[in-house]
Amino acid sequence: MIFWTGSGVWNSGVVDMGEQTRFFSDDTRREIEKIPVQMIILRLQPDRMCCEAVTNKLLEFLQIDRECAEVSFAGLDDFPDECGWMHPDDRKRIDHLFAGMKNFTEQKYVYRVRLRRKKDPDYRWYPAEIFGRNLGEKGILVYCSLVDASTNGERRRQKSSAEKMRKLLVNKVLETTQDCIFWKDTDRRFVGVNRAFLEFYGFPSDEALIGKTDEEMGWHENPEPFRRDEERVLRGESTLLVHGKCRIRGEERDILATKAPIYDGDAIIGLVGSFIDVTEDYNQRKQIERLGDELKDALQAEKKTNENLNMFMSRMSHEMRTPMNAVIGLSSLGMKAKDVDEAVDCLHKINMSGQYLLGIINDVLDIGKIDSGKFRLSEKETRLADINTAADTIIRPIANRKKVNLTYDFSGVQIPEVICDRMRVQQIVINLMNNAVKFTDEGGTVHVEISDQAAGGKVKLKIVVSDNGCGMSRDFLKRIFQPFIQENRDPVKYGSGTGLGLSISKTLAEQMGGGITVSSEEGIGSVFTVTLMLGLPKKNAGENDSGGKEGQDTASCDGREEREFSALKGKRILLAEDNEINREIALRMMKRAGIQVDCAGNGREAVEMAESSSPGFYAAVILDLMMPTMGGYEAAERIRSSSRQDLRTIPIIAMSADIFEESVNRAISCGMNSFITKPLDADKLFATLMETINIL
Repeated sequence: MIFWTGSGVWNSGVVDMGEQTRFFSDDTRREIEKIPVQMIILRLQPDRMCCEAVTNKLLEFLQIDRECAEVSFAGLDDFPDECGWMHPDDRKRIDHLFAGMKNFTEQKYVYRVRLRRKKDPDYRWYPAEIFGRNLGEKGILVYCSLVDASTNGERRRQKSSAEKMRKLLVNKVLETTQDCIFWKDTDRRFVGVNRAFLEFYGFPSDEALIGKTDEEMGWHENPEPFRRDEERVLRGESTLLVHGKCRIRGEERDILATKAPIYDGDAIIGLVGSFIDVTEDYNQRKQIERLGDELKDALQAEKKTNENLNMFMSRMSHEMRTPMNAVIGLSSLGMKAKDVDEAVDCLHKINMSGQYLLGIINDVLDIGKIDSGKFRLSEKETRLADINTAADTIIRPIANRKKVNLTYDFSGVQIPEVICDRMRVQQIVINLMNNAVKFTDEGGTVHVEISDQAAGGKVKLKIVVSDNGCGMSRDFLKRIFQPFIQENRDPVKYGSGTGLGLSISKTLAEQMGGGITVSSEEGIGSVFTVTLMLGLPKKNAGENDSGGKEGQDTASCDGREEREFSALKGKRILLAEDNEINREIALRMMKRAGIQVDCAGNGREAVEMAESSSPGFYAAVILDLMMPTMGGYEAAERIRSSSRQDLRTIPIIAMSADIFEESVNRAISCGMNSFITKPLDADKLFATLMETINIL
């Protein structure tokens, strides 16, 4: 007859009944109070348990006031001392009953509980009946009443004729149930077990275990938790589905055990327990958890890889595009100067190299497209000599600085003109030559041999790049063509790279119907052999015609007239760029258009110059995103947060070699109006300025 719970089913606290909405009307409750039965009616709700009515007979029996019973309890820890007429252990038992009543209402429960009347010093055992009725959303109505001793005796006499049938039924259930059931005495020694128990442990009868404890049977590697649980049960507690392990015929099994005390009157005379084998369920659960952990680790690793790749690509874009800005910008300015024919020719070559390298960078940024095999080739009639000339133009200065010899052998070239994607073939050759020079020490030699032959209407081109450099280990050769893979070499001596060049070259070679093989020995050198299946032209063009055409295309591109941006003339622009060459390129481009430019070396200087200028002094601000001291992102935020209205609205243009969408979005979110990429294009720069300043 417990009327309060506290095992997590209800929230803690005691609430006066005046705050609750009663289920019974006042008239009905007064009639219930007069019923000559020792009874209390409770209503269980998800957040509390309240007393709906209590009979006068129960109050008289317990010798308590009505105020002590008609309260709303929600936690055993808050149970008031003055109302402590219920034994603490019994509260917990009934608490379990109430917790499960939502699924088993309309069923009568007979319980023995220990109560202490107000004037009595000790608790006494009393029989109680508990019956629940489900009210739906309004909760569960629970009727709890004490059973009169004489009435209980009468019921026992009335039921005596059914005791034999009940015992037979119990025995039948014990022998047919699949749960392993056992009962023990107060010394925890086995008194009896059912058939399922014997079959589980492999005993023909119970003679081998009657009178013995678990420790004596040796079923548990660590019997201490089982001993403690059974000692608690023998003190009046119950345990429900406690997990444990036992060893059966050399095999460890997982079980869930439930145990309860056995009473004879007020005295506990033993315990009864049951358990089920859940080994397969536990193993399956562990496997699912393990797979979940592995999936989680794999997703985390994939996320980390993607983050590293994005960081790498972003940094590579900046580091490689920034010097290209200098190469292409200075070459354009030099070609337009037309001071000396030789200087113009030199600048023209620098411009070709820069444009080529910029094309490679764009391809590397789209590495996923290359790896997927969806990279499209642009095949045209090409002279092999032009491919070699372009490669030599780029690699020879590097080789000269390292004092590495470059030698060539074209004696095997029989077909000087082929149909191919010149840029891609050139990219393969330059990558292999650059690696050979990089890993060859001073005084060493890099040799390039090119040969071809007709094969089934195509040209089989063979390119061999060999060196006598440091060579590679056998283990690294197995992974050499994997993306982002580099052998551990001294970066000071041999420099660093992206680890993408060979992977891209191999993919391109395979798309051209060929491949790349490598042989190497540490301390001896390396040999890379490329085979490509290229198209055979129907008619080979003359060398002079081809060269003249290329020269004409380039001149047409680089000699075009600049667009008129006269509206920008006289405007003053604040430019923040930390790289001197890049700053000079942008400065000279804008000055040629009549734009006045003030330069800052970093974002902090740009902010200070903007703050110290008079309102409207600058028409726009151009900020490089990656600068020391303060970058363009922070500088833009500082300018936008200025107390001056003109600076909060002044056009700000981001300038960067980082062309990733994340960088563009971040620049816009920091208050910038537009975004221009390096290498700078004069027409695009002026068009962006006019659009941003709104003078179109």
